[in-house]
This record gives sequence, structure tokens and C-alpha cells, in this order.
Amino acid sequence: MKNRLSNNEPLESDNNAQATPQQPLPYERKVLLEFPVAGVGFHDIDDIWDELYIGAKIALVRERNNKYDKNAVAVALADDYDDDPENFDFNFILGYIPRTLNSAIAVMLDMGHEDILEAEITELNEHAPYSDRVHITVYIRSKEPIPPSDNRLRLKTFEEEEEWNTFTDEIWQKGVSLFRWGGFPPWKLDLPKKGDKVVFMYKRAETTALYLMTVIAKDDDCAPYVDDIEELHMVDDCCPYALTVVKGPVSVRNEELEFLGTAPEMSWQPDFKLEKGDSDALMDIINR
Repeated sequence: MKNRLSNNEPLESDNNAQATPQQPLPYERKVLLEFPVAGVGFHDIDDIWDELYIGAKIALVRERNNKYDKNAVAVALADDYDDDPENFDFNFILGYIPRTLNSAIAVMLDMGHEDILEAEITELNEHAPYSDRVHITVYIRSKEPIPPSDNRLRLKTFEEEEEWNTFTDEIWQKGVSLFRWGGFPPWKLDLPKKGDKVVFMYKRAETTALYLMTVIAKDDDCAPYVDDIEELHMVDDCCPYALTVVKGPVSVRNEELEFLGTAPEMSWQPDFKLEKGDSDALMDIINR
């Protein structure tokens, strides 16, 4: 029997199960600077050319004692840098950020913000002049990682054919269908948010009809889709939702949906998300 998933109540875990290593969360990053590395002709670039490649990670090293440029920031391969700018051997660099572009980076490094800077090689021109040989892009990274998106599907099932026909007529005539979902206490319910995908399902004797829908509005934002604005302000512990069609109708044999277990029986309103594997399998069926 399938366990019901809820964002509010985690599934019980097996104390004897091995923990699965977690992949580090990604960070958002935006381009801060793009430039050809200056001075590569003075740093034996030809001797290490075979070590360079697009995407190679770059260290930005503040050279505070540079007598020619008070904002000097050297560019080195990350593998050649030990995070100690005071004792770094500046013979092992590719070159420098051009002095016309380095002041902001120098300030960020001086203020200890090197942890939000990332750099990598983004262009290599072996036969170009030294001034255009190696191009670097510097990115500024978000302070916090991007939380993983949860795009698992929800289910809404219909028991009565008349109710299903009313729903299908509405979406064909208006392109939008309205529902009121909720209950008490509302904080214990994992109801849809704008953008969530809901699979509407009606099971017949041998086949099941499916529509993939997306929530386009809830609460007062549903006003453009109702004939009587008073419908939005009913006092019944429920919230109005407006949904439109992403894909459908899709007809599948009932046995193809047996992997869902008892989930359809619990889905009179879409107040929980399917398990990841089941959600992916259902999406594959809808998209084939």
C-alpha cells in the first residue's frame, strides 16, 4: 500500500537504512565581468597551453604589493592557488584583470567577499594575439543556495460522470475551471499554490481519462474568472482556485495506472503531492 506524502508530515524512516549522500544545493550566479586576461605574454602561457580548457576554474588573487597597480588582481588556475595571497608565488599566474576593470573586484577581495566570487575560462584563442588569447568570466554568487524545486504532481479524482462532464464542458467553453478546496485547520493542509500542476482523473470501466491542469490563480486573484464576485467570499473554510489546461484529454488503460496504488482514492481534493517516482511516471504517460 502506498504511503501518502505530505509536506507537513514526513514519512517514517527506517532506522536501519543507509543514509543517501546529499548533493550540494546549487547557487544562483550572475555575470559580473568578462574580459581577456592582460599580460599573458609575460607569464609563459605557451608552456601551459595544453592545461587550459573552457570551464577551467580560476582563482582571483589580490596582489596588494604590486607597485604598478594598487588594484592589481592576478588570475591563476584554481589548482595552482592555496588561498593564501600573502605567500602566493605570483610567477604561477596567467596574467591579470585589466586595470580598467579591476577596481570593483579589488574592493570585494579586500573586504573579504571572495567567497561569493567565481571565475572560469570561457574562451581560448590559441593563435590570437596575447591580448586576446585567454578570456575569463567572473560571476557573483548568491549568498544562499537555491532550494530544490518540488514539481511533483497532485491528483484530483472524480467519482461521478455528471461531475466529470460538467468539468470538461467548463474547460472547453471557458478554458478555465474553478474549484473550492480547503478544510479546517487550513495550516495542516498542503493545498496547491499558483503554478502547481494537478492531474484531473476520471476512471471508467476499462480506461481512465486524464487532464493535466495548472493553477493560474487562487483567492481574490480568481476574480476575473467568476461570474459572481460573491463566490470568492463564501465562508466555508475553503479557498477558490482557477486552473487551466496544460494537456488533455489523455485516455489510458486502467492497468497502466496501477502503480499509483490508493492515491486516486484519497484525491477528492489535491491536498498532497505524489511520490517523486509516481509523479514522473504519470507525467511520462501524459506526455507520450
